[in-house]
Amino acid sequence: MARPLRIEYPGAGYHVVNRGNQRGIVFHDDWHYELFVDKLEYFATEFNVVVRAYCCMPNHFHMYLCTPDGNLSRFMQSFLTSFCVSSNKKRRTSGHIFQGRFKSHLVEDEAYRSRLSRYIHLNPVRTRQFRDIELERRRSYLRDYKWSSYRVYLGTVKKPKWLDRRRILSHWGKRLTDQMQSYAAYVEEGLLKEVDNPFNDIVEQSILGSDRFIDKIKREYLLLRTGLRRDEPALVHLQQSYDVDEIIRLVAVYYDTAPDSVVTRRSGLREARRIAMYLVSVYCRGRYSLSELSSRFSVSASALTQARNKISNDESPSIRRALNQLREDLRKT
Repeated sequence: MARPLRIEYPGAGYHVVNRGNQRGIVFHDDWHYELFVDKLEYFATEFNVVVRAYCCMPNHFHMYLCTPDGNLSRFMQSFLTSFCVSSNKKRRTSGHIFQGRFKSHLVEDEAYRSRLSRYIHLNPVRTRQFRDIELERRRSYLRDYKWSSYRVYLGTVKKPKWLDRRRILSHWGKRLTDQMQSYAAYVEEGLLKEVDNPFNDIVEQSILGSDRFIDKIKREYLLLRTGLRRDEPALVHLQQSYDVDEIIRLVAVYYDTAPDSVVTRRSGLREARRIAMYLVSVYCRGRYSLSELSSRFSVSASALTQARNKISNDESPSIRRALNQLREDLRKT
């Protein structure tokens, strides 16, 4: 299994998620949720980790964390190990509870803290059972859900010392009551319509942030990193970035056309252009910013990201053949 890319430094913020082993149930009863929250409180205090938001669902959890000491991996290892040992002991079971290593996304705090916390807090009403439920029932369920930090943000339960809501609420007004009301309206907008998914902006499955933030992380923490592991493909991509003109040239050769034809909008070469946009957004980010790459195709950064995501999910034979061949060509270069 490919090893998740871990980027750790003092003050880093993360979205952390893990699912039950084989997508099985993690939390079987109220005491199970309580055990998780108790362990979270203990180890967050022990490791000086700031918890900004969390939500526990039956078969997975989400957390938004900040690590002043740059110690995410040590914190999570101690926290999850203790939770699993205590859970197995109480249930008289053994074995894995979670599905392998936890996943973490490095987050640009200033740009994404509200969007990320909203995504986490809306989890309880994102299940199938709530698709056709009327608005007021969904709102009531969301506001009453016990195993999330949302009630703390609403002010309906007392804020525990280990949970930091100030950083997120400070964006929503001057007085605490105004902040709570404005933030609740922002979150519950997601009950009325599809809201922006912050994870559409993920780079290399690991970094959530602006171009400037991503470039800073690459320069300061990744491009000079030594001891490269073969099971960290995201780090390989970020360090061994390709030249954008070389990728465009290879796509042009594959589709038997001129490089300029791949870059410009032409109906007959739509697939070639989409493939090129996907490849440069995946294989060139160690050398170029997202805005630099998107400008080559005269599109916005978000349009380039959307094109990448569409190709990632496109299973048509012609797309798969083109990607397989072009990846092989890139390896040869």
